[in-house]
Amino acid sequence: MKKALSVLLAALVLVTLALPVSAAENDYGLSYPTKDEIIAKAQALGIDFSAAVEYSEPYSLEAPDYAAGKMTEKSQQDALNLVNLYRYVAGLPSDVQIKESYCELAQAASLVNAVNGSLSHSHKQPDGMSDTLYQLGFKGSGQSNLSSGRANINRSTVNGWMDDSGRSNIPMVGHRRWILNPAMQYTGFGSVNRTCAMYSIDESRAGRFTGDYVAWPAPNTPLEMFSGSVFSVTLGSDYDTPSADSVSVTLSSETLQKSWTVNKDNPEQGFYVNNDWYANPKCIIFKVADFNAEDTIRITIDGITKNGKAAPIDYTVDLFNVSEISSAHRYVILRPQRNIVDPKITATSLLDSAPTVTWSSTDANIADYYPGYGLFSYQEGEATVTASAGGSSVEIPIVSSLSPVLLGDADRDNEVAIYDTTIIQRKIVNMDVKRFSSVTADVDGDGETTVYDATFVQRWLANINTRYPIGEEM
Repeated sequence: MKKALSVLLAALVLVTLALPVSAAENDYGLSYPTKDEIIAKAQALGIDFSAAVEYSEPYSLEAPDYAAGKMTEKSQQDALNLVNLYRYVAGLPSDVQIKESYCELAQAASLVNAVNGSLSHSHKQPDGMSDTLYQLGFKGSGQSNLSSGRANINRSTVNGWMDDSGRSNIPMVGHRRWILNPAMQYTGFGSVNRTCAMYSIDESRAGRFTGDYVAWPAPNTPLEMFSGSVFSVTLGSDYDTPSADSVSVTLSSETLQKSWTVNKDNPEQGFYVNNDWYANPKCIIFKVADFNAEDTIRITIDGITKNGKAAPIDYTVDLFNVSEISSAHRYVILRPQRNIVDPKITATSLLDSAPTVTWSSTDANIADYYPGYGLFSYQEGEATVTASAGGSSVEIPIVSSLSPVLLGDADRDNEVAIYDTTIIQRKIVNMDVKRFSSVTADVDGDGETTVYDATFVQRWLANINTRYPIGEEM
């Protein structure tokens, strides 16, 4: 009896050792990185939004010699690095890999869509294209994120798929949900003539996602990675299916010092609850404002349940810059229709070797930036021109005048007098002044109008040396 029991126990041990590792050991949740960790990760990955797509095999858009072509391993890796960075910021596993068969599908999808001249997940067969190539492109189109008209795949990811604010995309943010699908393990990319594809229908990651929800933007998100203003929260499997009739979202912004409540009856710029299968159902989508400056935003979602019991979500998003932009000019003096000034802008970013600089003006007639030339004025007055790159910006005050612009002449009447000290003081305490120039009033050049500036003008009027060239042309 003892011998038989020993044999049975040994057999049980062998069976136990032969069993596969339980799914629970491969389960995974969310792990949010800090700002410093995100910056270090971006540096390690070498993200470049401006990298051109390179090919190891050329594509052809000409019938009957259609050819899908093939991207180089480097271009595939460049695109993959940005996708993995998004997943890393979102707290998800960020070890997605390239799969060759997915690359073939995405490349063929890019070709078919480029030949047809429009985006579709189920295009017709182009004349002269072989059945084999078309079927590959048709299958790839139905299983990929698609984009057209952007410079490269990374721009498609940032400004297209992860933004998803287009009229037809915002009700479900499907492209974003596929990129942030916790179960994704493999992908592949394609690009033909500014038409791009990312294979998305992969759910082969081992284990089970145990996180409560996937949010974008995430708790720490670079502004350069958050294009637009669409928030989304995809609920985990423990949540009951949400209803637009019951869900309510409250947001508060530290920078704007404002709070919003968004729901079906108060949609602001957009409110949706989508339970369709885009990687994961149960998605709450809301758009309330454009966030293009650093901010801390608190989000509370009510009206959602687990097993019928209220289970609200409360989290905070810190939007921060990884870009820097500066100008060699603290201010610019222009002569209307007489001169052009180069503002000498320098822009850098951890996520882009050549960040795009955009310009705006408070009054384009008084001052505006003309690409390739510089700052120009049509008429006299004062305005502010702003240069932006990524999430960073620099403001350049402009004074446009045909007459001399004198330091300390705060009211711009072409002389420095005691009244200039008065209006500086009135401006400091937020009293109304008829005419005021922040450029000429900033005597000490510290970028602010303070009581020191008024004092320096008073000292100059009393013939006391101030070391500043008050009364002289700027």
